[in-house]
Amino acid sequence: MAALERRGVELFAQRDLAAAHHPDLPADFATEGATALIGFNPMICPGAAPGTRYPHPSIDNAVYHLGMILGPARHHLRVAADGRLADRIARALLPQRQLETLQARIAKRRVDIATTDRVIASLSRHKHRAKVELVEWNGRKAVRKTFRATAGRAMENEQAFHDDIAPLSPVPARILRRTDNALYFEYIEPQPHRRVLGRKLPRLLPLTVVRELADFARLVTSRGWDPIDLTPRDNVLIEAGTGALRCIDFEFATRGTEPVPVDQAAFLCGLAPDAPAADMFDAGMRQDPYPGKWRPFTGLSRHSLLHDPAWMQHLKRATLHPPWLIGRALGAPGRRRAHLRERAEILEALALRES
Repeated sequence: MAALERRGVELFAQRDLAAAHHPDLPADFATEGATALIGFNPMICPGAAPGTRYPHPSIDNAVYHLGMILGPARHHLRVAADGRLADRIARALLPQRQLETLQARIAKRRVDIATTDRVIASLSRHKHRAKVELVEWNGRKAVRKTFRATAGRAMENEQAFHDDIAPLSPVPARILRRTDNALYFEYIEPQPHRRVLGRKLPRLLPLTVVRELADFARLVTSRGWDPIDLTPRDNVLIEAGTGALRCIDFEFATRGTEPVPVDQAAFLCGLAPDAPAADMFDAGMRQDPYPGKWRPFTGLSRHSLLHDPAWMQHLKRATLHPPWLIGRALGAPGRRRAHLRERAEILEALALRES
């Protein structure tokens, strides 16, 4: 259930099913000892483009990541493959009063996350924990991040990281305003991405920026922070005009009571299998992020990034990085096919259809 909530699903009801089959449910739905979870994602709007297997891309992503987290145990899980079936199941298992409560709660959640500022653009990709929008605020552009009712921990993480690190470093985006469920950040105009045939390609960061990023990694880990999903691919920006290093999105930042050894930090190495609540995070966070999300942008190995002097880093970027990048690029199509095949298999295996 916690894993579902991390992917944007708010649990409404849990029903233990009797061995006897319910006539209004699919034939293979109710088995002895089974449990039905009824939930919703208020960020999903009617009429949105469907996903590849489920009614919305966010559901595709939630099902895939849940399947990866559960591993072999996913074979005991099924997810309604379309809206009609989900509605049919809810109506079969919930009394009318609870159905009305469910509908009212969905409506309230949508009101709670409604944006009153003028929206310039949506910046969200999946809206699992929050929706991100470029808005007009006080005569300027700002980035508004509105959190779901059940994503309070993510909002707390963002604020705590900002309040501790921002006074010490210009790298994190500044918070301009706070409300009960939203944070307004300064808008950072990024340098444009390099694209080939419409696809965004990694851009090798200037060595001065790479070294500043390593310093930032040492700073945050020295204060006990591990911003788990911080990567140059996803949330490291180079500010247009100034060339300054900036970083955004720290909702997954965790803090311990002791400094984190930077060589072992999850944002550089991936979450250890025995890390607290590791199985609640996305499967990708439990894999080594460095080859795909760091090295194409730094041009250096993890050890070199953290320990080599500038002259040696410059030499390695000039001599070792090009052949490494070529090898990485040659293997990309195979990795992509394997990922899509695994994803399709999980989405199909977990799909519950109309009988």
